Amino acid sequence: MRPSTSALCLFSSLAALTPLTAQIGYSTGFEAFLSSSSGTPCAGQDGFYVPPIASTADGAIYDYPTNTIGVPINPNGGLNFYAGIGPAVGGICRSQRNVTPPTNARCAIEFDVLCNYVGTAAAPPNNLGGLSFQPSAVIAPQFPVAAVYMNLLATWPVGAQTPPTTWNADTAFGPTPASVITTLPDPNFQGLAVGVWHHWGVTLDLRTQEYINWRITNGVTMLTTIYTPPAPVPLPNQGSLQMPTDFRIFTGNIGNLFAVDNITITYGATLDTFGTGCPGALGIPTLALSPFSSPTLGLTLSIDLGNLPVGVGLMMAGLSNTLFGGAIPLPFPLAGLGFPGCNLLIDPLTFTTVVGPGTTATWSLPIPANLALAGFELFTQGASLDTGPVFMAFSNGGRAVLGL
Repeated sequence: MRPSTSALCLFSSLAALTPLTAQIGYSTGFEAFLSSSSGTPCAGQDGFYVPPIASTADGAIYDYPTNTIGVPINPNGGLNFYAGIGPAVGGICRSQRNVTPPTNARCAIEFDVLCNYVGTAAAPPNNLGGLSFQPSAVIAPQFPVAAVYMNLLATWPVGAQTPPTTWNADTAFGPTPASVITTLPDPNFQGLAVGVWHHWGVTLDLRTQEYINWRITNGVTMLTTIYTPPAPVPLPNQGSLQMPTDFRIFTGNIGNLFAVDNITITYGATLDTFGTGCPGALGIPTLALSPFSSPTLGLTLSIDLGNLPVGVGLMMAGLSNTLFGGAIPLPFPLAGLGFPGCNLLIDPLTFTTVVGPGTTATWSLPIPANLALAGFELFTQGASLDTGPVFMAFSNGGRAVLGL
């Protein structure tokens, strides 16, 4: 079966399924929250809490039609939104909630954001606000170890005066735990209008502990910009063995207003292996991601099948590793078909012959750039054309989660 036909078969089958809800780390438009015109405390709603840091105030949930803090209706919002306003005491507003990104996963964070200044100082104070993974520092006893984390940080331009008219969508680079606040070199991430809803996002890789790209949709021009760095950019606290456990919305210093709506944290673009194969002339065929490949929406997934005695193999792909044909439990022993010690580990929908120049061949599958596919599982298993008396040997299985 040609790869294009294989892709059509697989993704038409995916369309009839429901993605894994576990791959959506968190998503909310704050519609189920209690709100009011003057703001209802966020803590205690949907798992949000105020982290145990001295002089920290809570954020609040407001309604669009009657809010008293001057936030206009978000064209993409519902009835409610979140906002933090830098308080007079302590000057910091933090609202935090648990998320648990899988180890070695890619994460995509997206949210609508509006920045403003409602204070009276001659110059608006930095930092304005942001969204980050946590714990970014040791907070005993709740967070005894700091994690590798990401930090999107809104700042006022140098020399901004009150009332400010623009803000910058900055970020915090690693590898040190304290990080370095950095302005991205793309000018579309600077000079964003205050009092306007924009859309901000970032993709990061927890396997390599690096930023992948940043996104901004300007709420005035509606222009979407994606900035991909020319070289890998380390996450803050790169090298930590602790994965993030929370995300935090932050508003800093008196008078700063940082409003958020439509938060989505998505995991995906991962491949792990399962089960065991059976040996041929070169041992058990191996199945692994090709270098620099991942099951990312809009890109091509490439998987290497190794230990092929004559450089020829068969790659199977399907949507289940529990039932064959919807009825027969997997793994299914293949001894009765002439392959002793071998098991079918997946329910194959497609079969593709792969040929390599040596003992390794590569199977490739273009993945549509369709967000509706985020979180779907795809299963693969390979087989080698062998030179022994049993003419085929089978690999372990691969489980890919499609994502950003």
